[in-house]
Amino acid sequence: MKRHRVAALIGGLALLCGVPALAQTSAPAPDLSFAQAQQAAKSGDALAQYRLGVMYDSGDGVPADPHKAFDWFQRAAMQGLAEAQYNVAVMYDEGQGVQQSYVLAANWYNAAAEQGVVEAQYNLGMMYSQGQGQPQDDATAAYWLYKAANQNYAPAQYNIGLAYLNGAGVSPDPLTACHWFLTAARQGDGDAQMEVAKCYENGRGGSRDAVKAYAWALVAAQAGQEGAAAYLDRLGAGVNDSQKTVAISMASGLVNPAS
Repeated sequence: MKRHRVAALIGGLALLCGVPALAQTSAPAPDLSFAQAQQAAKSGDALAQYRLGVMYDSGDGVPADPHKAFDWFQRAAMQGLAEAQYNVAVMYDEGQGVQQSYVLAANWYNAAAEQGVVEAQYNLGMMYSQGQGQPQDDATAAYWLYKAANQNYAPAQYNIGLAYLNGAGVSPDPLTACHWFLTAARQGDGDAQMEVAKCYENGRGGSRDAVKAYAWALVAAQAGQEGAAAYLDRLGAGVNDSQKTVAISMASGLVNPAS
């Protein structure tokens, strides 16, 4: 499966593709000043501890300090706050404010994943897939990716699609693979858009459809997906001008505008 972990602590940093990510907005952290948050955090208030961690992570009202951010996130995480658990996992994963440990990252991802944090479910699934911090286990990887995919998380939908396509931890099922690719593709996932095009080109789990294959490859190419332009050219050799016109019109409505 492709390594494609989320990229920011929940709530502060923008989500990117390729690295884990801390969390700042998911938890109902109170809108406190630094002094107020510090006072409440020292008294044991988990949300205030989380808020203080966010402040130290982002430099909001105080100089940024990843070590102090980690300390306050960990205090909130120990009290069971899911978003803090996720942030602690990311910081262990990245070695940010603490010595890197994939084992501890996986443990904290697991804690947050059990509470339904979708990014944690996804990252935990990818760690099991790659054997990082846990023994490599395709079945457990698929379990967590499926959980995240059912929360409409596009990277998980793409990767659970790969699992079904390749029989990694689940029984091979091209039709189900294409279902998940299509679900992620409609949200704008370029890798999934390429796989949907291949589903229609090769008739994976259904009938071949050169027009739909060309339309999805066009969507991926227009988004700048690596390899999509060359793939589109190859598909173009197998469709006539009339089919291309239909595909071009079709492509404009394939991706959900809200994605």
